[in-house]
Amino acid sequence: MTLSLLWALASTVVVQGAEVTATVDRTRLTVGEELVVSVRARTRSSEALEILLPPLAGFAIVGSRDLTEVSLSGTAGPMRTTVRELQLRAEQPGAILIGPVRVRQGGSVVATDPILVTVDSAATGAASALSPLARALLESAPPPAVRRADQVALTVIVPNDTVLVGQQVDLIAAAWIPRDLRERMRRLPILALVTPEGVWAYPPSTPTGVAAERQVAGRRMDLFITHQIVFPLAAGRIIVPPASVEYAVPVTFSFFSREERYTLRSDSVPITVLPLPAAGQPANDRGVVGAGLTLDLRIEPAETRVGEPMEVAATVTGVGNVALWPEPVLRWPAGFRTYAAQTEMRLAPTQGRIAGSKTFRVLAVPDSAGRFVLPDVRYPYFDVATGRYATPVAPPRVLAIAPGPEPRAARALPPLLVRRDEPWTDRLGRRLGLAGWIALALAPPFGVWFGRRWRQGASAVEPAPRSAPRSSLGRLEHEFLSVLASHVPDAFARDGDGLAPALRAAGIDSAVADHVKRLRDRLRAARYGPRGLGDAVELAEEIEQVLRVLGAEGGSGARRRGGGGGGAGRIVAAGILFFAAARLEGQTPSAEALYEAGALRAAADSFAARAAGEPRVAAHWYDLGATWYRAGADGKATAAWIRAARLAPRDPVIRRARRLLPVPDAASDRLLAVGWATPAEWGLVGAVAWVALWAVVVSSGGRRRVLAGGLAAAVLGAGLAGSGEWRRRARPLAVVVAGEAPVRAAPYGAASAAATVRAGGALLMGRHYGPWVEVRRPDGVRGWVLASDLVPL
Repeated sequence: MTLSLLWALASTVVVQGAEVTATVDRTRLTVGEELVVSVRARTRSSEALEILLPPLAGFAIVGSRDLTEVSLSGTAGPMRTTVRELQLRAEQPGAILIGPVRVRQGGSVVATDPILVTVDSAATGAASALSPLARALLESAPPPAVRRADQVALTVIVPNDTVLVGQQVDLIAAAWIPRDLRERMRRLPILALVTPEGVWAYPPSTPTGVAAERQVAGRRMDLFITHQIVFPLAAGRIIVPPASVEYAVPVTFSFFSREERYTLRSDSVPITVLPLPAAGQPANDRGVVGAGLTLDLRIEPAETRVGEPMEVAATVTGVGNVALWPEPVLRWPAGFRTYAAQTEMRLAPTQGRIAGSKTFRVLAVPDSAGRFVLPDVRYPYFDVATGRYATPVAPPRVLAIAPGPEPRAARALPPLLVRRDEPWTDRLGRRLGLAGWIALALAPPFGVWFGRRWRQGASAVEPAPRSAPRSSLGRLEHEFLSVLASHVPDAFARDGDGLAPALRAAGIDSAVADHVKRLRDRLRAARYGPRGLGDAVELAEEIEQVLRVLGAEGGSGARRRGGGGGGAGRIVAAGILFFAAARLEGQTPSAEALYEAGALRAAADSFAARAAGEPRVAAHWYDLGATWYRAGADGKATAAWIRAARLAPRDPVIRRARRLLPVPDAASDRLLAVGWATPAEWGLVGAVAWVALWAVVVSSGGRRRVLAGGLAAAVLGAGLAGSGEWRRRARPLAVVVAGEAPVRAAPYGAASAAATVRAGGALLMGRHYGPWVEVRRPDGVRGWVLASDLVPL
C-alpha cells in the first residue's frame, strides 16, 4: 500500500481559536504492522499547549516525534502549530477504537472525535503478545484463594514493593475467572487499571483473549490481565489505586435470558520509591536512570566554511525511560552559534524492558575560521543493572572551518580624520545638566523682575569690597595646595597626617616638611574655624616664604629658585618619561600606521579602544567606521559613522563618508537620520535667543514687537528642533551588523523568519530573552533577532 493510496481519517475541532486535528495514515492493517497517528494543533494564542493522548489499548508505541512551527500570516498575529506523531504497532486483532485526543490550553480543553481502526488477525495468540517480563510475573504470582466454584478473584501484581527513582515498574491487574463461569459469559470481562500519581506511564496493554490457564483447587481457571509500565519520578511513596473488573453472567441458559452484572475491585498496593545512592554520584549528574546507555555524536559536515551550518546529532541508546532522557551538554568553543532543531525518539522494547533511542539535533553556525576542538561529551547516568554510576563518553572532535567567501572586493581607503576634541557646545551643555538649563531659562525673567524691584525699592547697600590681603591669600592658598600636589601626588597622604613623611620622602628637609604640615593645619583652621581668616596678612606672608623654600614662584613675582632636589628630579623624570614614551611609540605601530599597512583587524581594535576611552570624540568613531568599511563590514561601519555623525553632524568628511554606504531600506533611513545640529547646540541657540528676547523687552519697553516676535520664534524653533533631536537619539536603536539578520516570530532558531534585514539596517530594540532581542520598526517588521547580530547605538 503506497502513501498516495493511504486512507486518512481526520477529526477537526475549533474552540476559542484553537484548531485540533487527529489523523491516521490508514484504517486497516494486520497484527504486527505499524501505523502513524498525527495530532496537529494550531492556535494564535501564546499560551502553552498540552496534548493528552487517549489509552492506546491493542497498540504498542514504537516511536514519536514532536515539532513546533510559528508562521506569520496577515495581521492577526503569529500562528503556532504543534505536531506530535506517534508510530504504533498493532498487537491484537479486532476493531480498535482510538479514543479522542484532548488538547489543553489554559483553562480550555479541546477534544477530537475517536478514530476506528480495523486490525486483522495474524498467526499470534494472546499469550504471545505478553512480554517475557510480564509472563514471568504471572508465573511467579501465587494463585488466589477461592472458596466457591463461581468466585472471581482480582489481584494487582507488582515485581517489588521497593524500587529506585526512574526504575521501570510493571503493574499487572489479573482477573481469575473459573472456566465454567467464563464459558457462560456472552462477552469478555472488562479490566481497568488506574495509573498512580507521581509516575511517567506508558499506555497499558490488554490482550483480548485468555492470557494463561491455571489449575486451582481442582478447578480450571482462566486468567485475564491488563499490563502497564510506569517510571517513578520522585522519591517517596506511591499508591497503586485499586483495579476493577466488570463482567456479566446470564441468569439462565436461555439465549434471551437477562444478565446480572458484577463489579469487583482489588486492594490498593503501596510502593516505596528510594532516591538514587549518593555514593559515587558524579558532580554533573542529571538524574538519568537506565541500563547499558551509549552515546553517539555525529557532525555533518566536519569541515565547512564560516557562516555555513553544521548539523550535530547526539543519539542516546539503551534501556530506560527514553521519553525523559535529557539532552547531552555540548561545550561549544567560542565563535559558534547554536540553534536547537527537532528531537526524535524511537522505542524498541527488549525482553519486556522499555528501550530505544533518542536523537537530539542541533545546528551550529561558525563565525570564525580556523581549527576548533569540540570537547568530549559526557552523559552520566545510574545503571540499574549494575547498581553503579556510569558515564558514556563521545570523544573530542576536531572542526575545520575555512574562511567564508569575501562579501566584496577590497575598497579604497577613506581618509582618516584628524583628532578633534569634543565641541565646546556639547561639553557646556553636558556640564550644565538639567538644573543648569532650568536656571538658564529662569535667570532672564528673574533678573528683569529683580531689577525692577531694585529700581522701585529703597537704596541698596553697597557690598564692601574684599580686602587685598584676603584676595591675595586665596591666590596663595591655591598655589600652596598646587605645590603640595606636585610634591605629594597621593591625596590620602597629602590631606592626612602622613604629609610630613611624604614630603621627606620627596626630598624636602625634615624641618621644612614639619613646618609645611603645621602651616597646612593653620590654614585650615583659619579658613574653616569660627574666627574666620584671622590675621590674613601674616598668614599670606608665611605661605609666600614656604613657597620660596619649596622652589615655587611666590606672590611677589620672584622666580623659582633651585636648591631643592625635587625640581631637578622632576625634570629628569620628565625627560625619562618623554624618551620612554617615544621609544614605546616607536615599538608599537599606531592605529593609523596599521590602517595604512592594511592590518584592518588590528587597526579596528586600536580605534575601538580609542573610542571606548574617549566616546565623545567624533574622529575616533569615524576612523573606526573607515576601517570596517575597507574590511567589508558594512553594518559595523554604518554604526560607527552614525555615532560620529551624531557628535559632529556638520562635518563634511563624515557626511561624505555616510554617502558611501547607502541605507538598505527607507525605514532604516528614517531611523538613522541625523539632524543639522546636536541637542546641546540647539539648546544654546535657544538660550541666546531667550536672553536677547528679554533684553529687547527690557530695553525697548515692548516697542520693538517685530524683533521680539522674531526672537520668540527663534526660541520656539530651537526648542522644538532640540527636543526632536534629543527624542530621536534617546530611542533604543540598533544597527544590523550581520550579512542578513532574520527577524523570527519567536525567540528560538527553529521559528519561521517573517522578514530579513540586511547589514546596515536599523531596528528599534525591546525586551531581551536570553540571547534574543525583540525588535520592531514602523514599516511593520516585528519579531526576534539574535543580540550578536546587532550593535546598539
